Amino acid sequence: MKILISGGGVAGLTLAYWLHRYGQTPVVVERAARTGVGGYGVDFFGTGYDIAERMGLTAQFQPRRIPADSVVFVDDAGRERARLDRTLVERIVRGPSLPMMHAALEQVLAEAVSDHVEIRHERSISALREHPGGVDVRFVDGAQETFDLLIGADGVHSLTRRLVFGPEPDFARYLGYHMASYPLADEFDLGPVRTHYTAAGRQVVVYRTDVPGQVIALFLFKAPHAGNIPRTERLGRLRTAFAGMGWITQRLLDRAPEDGSIFMDAMSQIVVPTWHRGRVALVGDACGCMTLVSAQGVSMAMAGAYLLAQALHEYGGDHRRAFERYQSRMRPEIVRRQRTARYAARTIVPSNRFAVSAQHSVMRLVMRPAFAPVLRRQFGAGSILAGG
Repeated sequence: MKILISGGGVAGLTLAYWLHRYGQTPVVVERAARTGVGGYGVDFFGTGYDIAERMGLTAQFQPRRIPADSVVFVDDAGRERARLDRTLVERIVRGPSLPMMHAALEQVLAEAVSDHVEIRHERSISALREHPGGVDVRFVDGAQETFDLLIGADGVHSLTRRLVFGPEPDFARYLGYHMASYPLADEFDLGPVRTHYTAAGRQVVVYRTDVPGQVIALFLFKAPHAGNIPRTERLGRLRTAFAGMGWITQRLLDRAPEDGSIFMDAMSQIVVPTWHRGRVALVGDACGCMTLVSAQGVSMAMAGAYLLAQALHEYGGDHRRAFERYQSRMRPEIVRRQRTARYAARTIVPSNRFAVSAQHSVMRLVMRPAFAPVLRRQFGAGSILAGG
C-alpha cells in the first residue's frame, strides 16, 4: 500500500521505518524545511528505548546524549535543595535512560529511513477526499495525489485531525501552563546537570544540549488561558511572567533572542475518543499528546507508530481491522498516562512559597533508592511492549 504520513517528527519517521520494513510504501510530508531543528530535551527510556533497540539505533543515540548526570533542584540563591541522580533514574525506569535533544532524536530517525522512504520537506496537505479506492490529497502547492491510507502524525496542532475529525478546541485539554524555550551560550557554569528553580507559579530549567558550549533555557508558567502568543510578544510575556525571580533567571532573559525565535506553546493534552475514521488514522501527539510533564511523549509516539505498522502488517492491509487493533492496544495506555500527567501538572509548580518549600522537603525525602518503586508507579515508566 502507498501510505501518506503527514508529519516528519518522531511518530511519523518511526512509522515510516516500520511500514517500509513490513513491505509498505510510505511517503512522508513535513512542512519544516528539514528535520531536527531546534527543540528541547527529552528523557528517552522505556518503550521508546525498546523500539529503538529493535530498530538497531541505540548506538547512534549514544553520541548525541545530553551531558546530564543528575537533576538538581535549587532555591532563589542557587543552593541545592534536592538531587535526582542518573543511577536512580535508571533504577526507576528499570533500564537505560538517555537524555537527548528532541531534534537529535529526529535526525537519527530521519537518517535511518532516508535511503528507503521518500521524505518531502516544506510540503503539507490542504484538503482531502476519501473514496472506496483511497484518499485523494491536495497539497498546499496545488498538487494532487491518491494514497491508500493517510496517517496524521503532525503533532498537537494536527492539520490532519482538524480536516478529518474537527477543530482543535474539541480535543485540547489545557493544563494551565505555557512553556517556552530557547538555546543560548553556556556562560553559567552549572556543570553536567539539569537544574530546576521553582517559585510560586513559575519554573525555570537549564541544561546543556548536545552542542558544546550551548544550553537550553526552559520556562514554565501558569496562565489562565491557552491562547496562542504571537512570536513578537513572547519575549515580553516571559519578562513579565518571570519578573522578580531569583537565581540566574534575569540573566537568562537578558540573553534571550530578540528575533522572535522563542518557542512557546500552551501545555495541552489531546484527547480524541476515536483515533481513526475511514482510511485516515492519527498517531503520536495528534491523538494522544501527554505534554512534557509526563516525560513519556517520545516513547508513546514511537510505541503508537510501531503498533500501528504492526497491526497493518498483521491484518494484511485490512485497514479497518488494523486501525481498531492499534487503538485497542494503545489508547488505554495513553489514557492512563495522561491521567498521571494531569496529576503531576497540578503539583509541578506550587502556587505559593510555602508550597515550594514543602515540595523541596518532599523531594529530598523521596529521591532515594528505597522510593524507586513508588516513583516508578507515579511515572508509569515501564515498557508497554512486554516482549511483543
